[in-house]
Amino acid sequence: MSFTNNKPSINMTIVGFGQAGTRMADCFAAIKDGNEYVYNTLALNSNDGDLQELKHIPRDNRVSLNLGGLGKNPVKAMEILEKSDAVREKLKSFITQRIRPQDDLVLFLAGLGGGTGTSTLVRAIEEFYDYNNKPKIVEELKKIQAATSAADFKENLEKYKVQAFKKAQERFVKIGVVVTLPVRSDGPDVLRQVNEFADRIWRAAKNPAKGIAFVIFADNQYFYDRWKEQGPNAGADNYRDFANREICSLIHELNTGTNGGGTSVTFDSQDFRRIVLEGTGSLVISKQSKKVEEITNIDDLKELFTSALSQNSLHDPIELKESAADGTTKFAKVHHVGLFGVLDKKLENMGSAFLDEAKNELIEKLPLNGTVFSGYLQEKHDFKVTAYTFFKAEALPKRLAKGLVEEYEDFIQKQKAVSYREESIARIQVDEDEHLDLDLDLSELGLDMAQIEAAAAKEEEEEIDLDNLDFSNLKL
Repeated sequence: MSFTNNKPSINMTIVGFGQAGTRMADCFAAIKDGNEYVYNTLALNSNDGDLQELKHIPRDNRVSLNLGGLGKNPVKAMEILEKSDAVREKLKSFITQRIRPQDDLVLFLAGLGGGTGTSTLVRAIEEFYDYNNKPKIVEELKKIQAATSAADFKENLEKYKVQAFKKAQERFVKIGVVVTLPVRSDGPDVLRQVNEFADRIWRAAKNPAKGIAFVIFADNQYFYDRWKEQGPNAGADNYRDFANREICSLIHELNTGTNGGGTSVTFDSQDFRRIVLEGTGSLVISKQSKKVEEITNIDDLKELFTSALSQNSLHDPIELKESAADGTTKFAKVHHVGLFGVLDKKLENMGSAFLDEAKNELIEKLPLNGTVFSGYLQEKHDFKVTAYTFFKAEALPKRLAKGLVEEYEDFIQKQKAVSYREESIARIQVDEDEHLDLDLDLSELGLDMAQIEAAAAKEEEEEIDLDNLDFSNLKL
């Protein structure tokens, strides 16, 4: 696909956290224009070993917290980050000094199934906001304060905070967040923690002051199922590599394809920027391809786009409408929508009417709150036609919205139905004194049995020393 050599519509700094996030970032680092990196890529992990396995991110852009790993426990990892001043300062320095804020977008990548990526990502979002965007709001608020009386400023502080935010927002450095959900086989403990941290990320994303342009909750279970289905044709040794390649490719293809030309209806890079950077919510991306010989008319092209719109390429479907208990239908807010096509030159006489047809059908299906942007390219494309649809919605993938809770409850029910046995090591009994027959009068040994019995009774009355109790044999 030659269009992937176009200049990006959005300049990005890519930051990977933890093992999963740094490997995603490494895919972006592999994209070059000659000898130049297309994307500025950085990697942060808790140990040196995982960083050394990266292939493309420059070594100077790899930072270790030197903790030797934090395991699959983001709660414990967060505690370590909070308690260690040295680690906290190193993370803060990474966020404030190493990330290039002059880019249009800073893309944070992490897996939600582990410790390092999950915990450092959550912390990094706050650090980035405190350093880059909050000062801009404060600056505007001080201007308002200087222009009004102390009494008025105090009385209308909330109103002025909103005004300051709106003025500062135009200068925000926006964040995009891509996180991967775990596979079901990771078990209930991982699902529970992922549910908690995904909620933290989503609440931060819905707060416009944080400057989070979008979140993509890519689903490793979805990738695993596709990888298994494709088998040798997947082109990857495992589902994780398959997922990383798919995420990177989709984002890069859209970022370069929307900055192309050569047809009557082109996708303007500024339009792409509006879709990605304006508003908040989940960024939903879909890609569908067909062979050229399967496209015989405009209706076939339109159907390809409408088919793409009904599916997702990074996770299971997002429910854009649902029926409430009172019988009414509630819709998720959908911002701008993009329709982008790549047609092999064999279809150069097809025209652009298919886009109008697809837009008309899209308007009927989506609770649209913005604008539909569309365009297409014609070039050598392996005798294929590809349709991309992408939009931002204030909604979540079905598995994240409800499915993780259902999976967790299913695990718990299965555990309750299982009877666990108590295992112990059989003891070998040796009676070394079985042949000894001692007939001793204890008084002859100077022992007063009355005193012994009285001392034992007194010990029974003494208060229990809780600090020195043995808890090694608890019956749970």
